[in-house]
Amino acid sequence: MKRVLILTLCAVMLLSPFSFAQAEGTVTLRFSWWGGDSRAEATLKAIELYETLNPNVKIEAEYSAFSGYYQKLITQLASGNAPDFFQVDQGWVAELNARGDAFADLNGFDAIDPASIPQTMLDDYCIKDGKLVVLPLGYNGTVILYNKTLLADYLDADGELKDLTWERFEEIGADLHAKDPEAYMTVAVTDGYVRYFLKPILEQITNDISVKDDYTLGFTVEQMTQAFDEFKKVFTSGAAQPYAESVVYDSLQNNALWLNGKIGAVPLFFSNIDGEIANLTDFDWGVTALPKMEGAQTSGQEVCPSLMVAINKNVSETQQAEAAKFIQWMLNDPEAVKLLGTQRGVPASEAALATLVENDMLSDIMTKAIEISSASVGFKNGDYEMDSSINSIFVENMEQVIYDVASSADAAQQLSDALAGRLAEMKQ
Repeated sequence: MKRVLILTLCAVMLLSPFSFAQAEGTVTLRFSWWGGDSRAEATLKAIELYETLNPNVKIEAEYSAFSGYYQKLITQLASGNAPDFFQVDQGWVAELNARGDAFADLNGFDAIDPASIPQTMLDDYCIKDGKLVVLPLGYNGTVILYNKTLLADYLDADGELKDLTWERFEEIGADLHAKDPEAYMTVAVTDGYVRYFLKPILEQITNDISVKDDYTLGFTVEQMTQAFDEFKKVFTSGAAQPYAESVVYDSLQNNALWLNGKIGAVPLFFSNIDGEIANLTDFDWGVTALPKMEGAQTSGQEVCPSLMVAINKNVSETQQAEAAKFIQWMLNDPEAVKLLGTQRGVPASEAALATLVENDMLSDIMTKAIEISSASVGFKNGDYEMDSSINSIFVENMEQVIYDVASSADAAQQLSDALAGRLAEMKQ
């Protein structure tokens, strides 16, 4: 027994340096994101492949629902416990960048080559104070997805619904609902009414974004009043499902009217199309541009990064360098692209998009939606326009108009005052 023990100890001593070298050569990274099960499944498969290709790298996945993600990230950054790299929303970039403790400059990594990302997207959304602070994992654009079966009486000779005005949109909705009291032209979740209806209408009136990057408003009280008046017609005409009914649903997939083919047309981001109609095979579907006001100089449609990724400024150089390698691989490697598909929107990388096209991984309707959206791009989203606190002010006053708690004029004044106050706080 004594001899065996001695031999065992010798073996351990001989193997220990090798074991320690292995441990020291392994880099463990933490990557956080939000999203549903399908996004998590695809991302985990990509991580598994990357770890197989790079045995010295271990990536710990931290994923959750969108709700609470930002607050958790802020807390982690403040406590010095944030992940090595993390997913961020476009509306958070300006605020996180202003902190000074969140983003590493991605220009500083040899592994990262942003050449596959359109320069306009980089300039508008990714570069802050001369630094490349985020990269877009995907991009998205707004379109109208419509049920051709339900709206058969309103299609043109080509079987399409094109060149919609808001007035025509409401007329179709009123007629549809009169013929079938269970049917409505449109519906959206709470925030969707701001982003897909109120915001485009306001931009079409002002020919400007609602909140500018210099912390000022891009509209007058009178213009906001007009926008509220136009927006409310979507409900008073009978085009939209009553707000009190629809507001209880957090997605189209939970709305029985949508699932039963009783909603004619919904505005949405094109990457969501396949998921929203995947199980609705009894209906024919089409896509078109958002409705436009007569004489408007902009479409009010968005084409913007859907999700973005950043590297934590405060982790070690080794952690940052390895995170940069994975990000570049995730954005452009053909095998990674095929695994991730459109789980984070249509790939922002032109090389990745080409991979999906070559492998027939984009449906015909999504391909058409991309073309429509890209051909009618409105303004870029402002740095603070998508901020959660700004959005909450819009939602609160929009709901007062919908429920007749406040007139359009009163709500417009309240909105303007509240935004001005919040922007002053953010500017400090």
